[in-house]
Amino acid sequence: MAAIFTPSIPPADTAADKGPGTRRRLLDAAAELFATKGYRNVAVRDICEAAVANVAAVNYHFGGKDKLHIAAIDHARQRALEEDPAPAGPKPAGPLTPELKLRRHLRAMLARAFATGPAGWYMQIVLREMVDPTPALQHALDGNIGPHQRRLEAIVGQVIGEDPDSDRVKDVSAAILAMAVYYHSCRPAVEHLRPDFEFNQDTAERLTDVIMSMVLVGVATG
Repeated sequence: MAAIFTPSIPPADTAADKGPGTRRRLLDAAAELFATKGYRNVAVRDICEAAVANVAAVNYHFGGKDKLHIAAIDHARQRALEEDPAPAGPKPAGPLTPELKLRRHLRAMLARAFATGPAGWYMQIVLREMVDPTPALQHALDGNIGPHQRRLEAIVGQVIGEDPDSDRVKDVSAAILAMAVYYHSCRPAVEHLRPDFEFNQDTAERLTDVIMSMVLVGVATG
């Protein structure tokens, strides 16, 4: 990946630093750096150098690094939608059965897990938050992760014919989530143990088939 740092930053208090273009550049730079390096390993100056902005611009637009972090999480989620607005693939012509709903939900998760560039920033940030939580984790949980998990539980409940709040539905949903993010969170191990493994959307489609078959067999025999 090309280096994102620039050799210098503009003089202090330039009018350009107060414009919407600067805010967008700061969000892009912060989202990428937080995704690739982690919140604690990124300084405000790093973000401003990458965004070609003065260090005061972070306070002007966001009120500090902590609030920029929260804004960058939302921005990363939006960038994922911009880069790949239909990660589940095209909608089928017929009715959406519970099994098809689960397949599309799973396909979208895998597409995000295998995404690169801006489309992958959000998943990277979220997984870093799970390993090394910051105050922004609650925002992510309330704003996207929690609702996403509840949608998955509702679908799984339909598939197995149980209350979405039951332990079995929650356990099955957690197992699905674990399988979906494994290849992202354990990527160094996968690359070492399976050097021919390809991280691409065709592979995501194949893994969707594998996980769906495991879930449906488990439901039938459970």
